[in-house]
Amino acid sequence: MQLVTRLLLRLLVVGAVMMVLAIAITLAAAKRNMADEIDSSQRIGQLVAILSALQEGAPVARQADAINAMNDGDTLRNFHVALIDADGRRLTRPPHASEDAAAHASNWLQRWMLSDQPMPTYMLGIVRPDGQRLAVALESAPQAESGEAVMSALLQSGLFGAITLALIAVLWISVRHALAPLAGILQGIARIEAGDYAARISSSSTRELNQIAQSLNHLSEALNEQIAKQRELLHRLQDVQEEERRRLAHELHDEFGQLLTAIQVDASFMLRQSAGQPALEACAKAMYENSGSILSQLRGLLAQLRPYGLLGDEEHDIALEQALRDLVRQRQERGDAGLDCRLAVSLGDAAIPPRLAVAVYRIAQEALTNVMRHAKASKVEISLTVDAAAPSLQLIVADNGIGLSGGSRGAVLSDGIGMAGIRERVLANQGTLQLLPVEPTGLTLRASFPL
Repeated sequence: MQLVTRLLLRLLVVGAVMMVLAIAITLAAAKRNMADEIDSSQRIGQLVAILSALQEGAPVARQADAINAMNDGDTLRNFHVALIDADGRRLTRPPHASEDAAAHASNWLQRWMLSDQPMPTYMLGIVRPDGQRLAVALESAPQAESGEAVMSALLQSGLFGAITLALIAVLWISVRHALAPLAGILQGIARIEAGDYAARISSSSTRELNQIAQSLNHLSEALNEQIAKQRELLHRLQDVQEEERRRLAHELHDEFGQLLTAIQVDASFMLRQSAGQPALEACAKAMYENSGSILSQLRGLLAQLRPYGLLGDEEHDIALEQALRDLVRQRQERGDAGLDCRLAVSLGDAAIPPRLAVAVYRIAQEALTNVMRHAKASKVEISLTVDAAAPSLQLIVADNGIGLSGGSRGAVLSDGIGMAGIRERVLANQGTLQLLPVEPTGLTLRASFPL
């Protein structure tokens, strides 16, 4: 059901209930007013009887008490009766002020309503059989009517306020209930933003929110499919790269290696044959040393291309720990001897897939290259551990260099080809990558992969 339709239906139901309640209260008030009018009519008849009894000679004191009782009962709604003797003395009590709190609260309204109304007094003379003259004064007393009007206005205002508050409460509860699924939608969006494209948002009874949830689910599925395709493409690309490295290593080993070895053998022969010929001997010695230097560099290049070596034409599974130790040893031999590089490997009995092992080696290789080229660090620690509880493989490369705020290194890490390659390998293996600054200086690269 649409949100607007649901809100309108609930407001309609509450409005109808409150309207019925208002009608019932109004009718009850009208019934009470009618009863008061009927009672007032009966009291007028009693007043006529009292006046007749006075004119016929009934005791004045008893009739005055009857008039006082009638006045005290507030049943004469429009006037107050006073009995006055020939000397102008009041034989009945004067009107009394109401002590009702509601009456006090509405006094100012009554005074405002009666402020421009005249208050005449009507006198009726009575001659008793004994010649005594009395006067009956009918004093205007519209307080009952004005109080009734004020109470009616207050009642209507109260009903209107109650209806308004009820509608607001129902609207608030309905909106809160209808929008409750938004929390789940926001959580789903947060999970999608965090890269959890397998997240699914549950359906909602509200049509609009359900459409949003379904759209986000479709988007998540599409992103998941695209990420899977991207991972597969990255796997293929990295396989092609590794295959190209293998082929290049083969060619360098088979072609250049043999040629350099032959040159070195020839130079050694020329060196022996040129004894006593200083010029020729120096040339042969230079050829021998240069070919040896090139052959040494070729071996280092082959070690970078194929760190785990070849046996004939058959590739053996990577020995990840040994490959990393060889990497650290080679980099220290070729780089800055002052860089303290430490390696800690704890794989236990975990079986590391060959493709993941190659990716981890390449990430460590690129991270160590970045440290040596840009970090200006004196110490770097490489840690490779397996968390059996997860289970996951975690690679940490931490240095005490200049960190991300060190100008050129920050640019290299953000935009360099090496860092892009690291991110691609992490993404291809469904891992997560973090670059964490270290206090006071340094940087930690943390890559985690599910096993």
